Amino acid sequence: DAITERLFYLATQQLGPAPISFCWFAVGSQARREFTAHSDQDNALLLSDEYTAASHGEYFTQLARFVSDGLNACGIVYCPGNVMATNDEWRQPMATWKKYFSRWVDIPEPKALLLACNFFDMRCIYGDTSLFSRLQEFALKKASANRIFLAHLAANALDMRPPLGFFRQFVLVHDGEHDDSFDIKLHGVMPIVELARLYALSEGLAEVNTYERLRAAAGSPSLSREGGENLHDALSLIALRRLQHQASQYLEGLEMDNYLKPTELSTLECQHLKDAFAVISELQAAVSQQYQSGLF
Repeated sequence: DAITERLFYLATQQLGPAPISFCWFAVGSQARREFTAHSDQDNALLLSDEYTAASHGEYFTQLARFVSDGLNACGIVYCPGNVMATNDEWRQPMATWKKYFSRWVDIPEPKALLLACNFFDMRCIYGDTSLFSRLQEFALKKASANRIFLAHLAANALDMRPPLGFFRQFVLVHDGEHDDSFDIKLHGVMPIVELARLYALSEGLAEVNTYERLRAAAGSPSLSREGGENLHDALSLIALRRLQHQASQYLEGLEMDNYLKPTELSTLECQHLKDAFAVISELQAAVSQQYQSGLF
């Protein structure tokens, strides 16, 4: 956040002040304040409806490029999926952003659902916060009122199963490159992130950070207080073990990844992780029953 703010200061020194109101917002892990050393940049520009391509297009194209290039130079690398404000699609006025969210919610086909999962995790980093708040309020109202969209989100959350077999053994990868390991992000962190997003959107909650979403939703019709506390603790354990794994790789001069081998863990660590994965499975089962996700 601080790097982005500084880049905007430098950009306005070079390009001059912005001609209209705007907001630069992050999506994904930066928006959730869950960035790690293995994360890339995901961002977008929300422009006032005063925007016209003829009058303002060149300025905001240059502004987006300046900030995105600066982030990359500082080690926050370009998004491989091109979810950045440098992409014309993600540099739009309010009216267009509202159309995006309406389409994603009303017609939740696979690509729309993927984009919705990314963009519903959004946070204003720089610019007009009131402009951002209006968009977020619109998006939350659309999502919480659409039961079919929420059911698709639920089905999406159930696609990411924890790596735990029927007899509480770890389900491991056997692909040659990552033999005898499991992806602790994909099958540990992300299932909780997906569940927390579902709970928050179901209740129309503005929180974006996963821990904050779980705390805010706990005790609501979507999530019991006990379930919220258990998921919160499970995420704390899993996320910490992921960071320890990456820190160890960094210190050894290795490329950081999310593949953890049970042989790296003590017996007690294995037991704790299995307990955390079991919590995820229990909450996923509850979501499946609540939304009847198999129908979708």
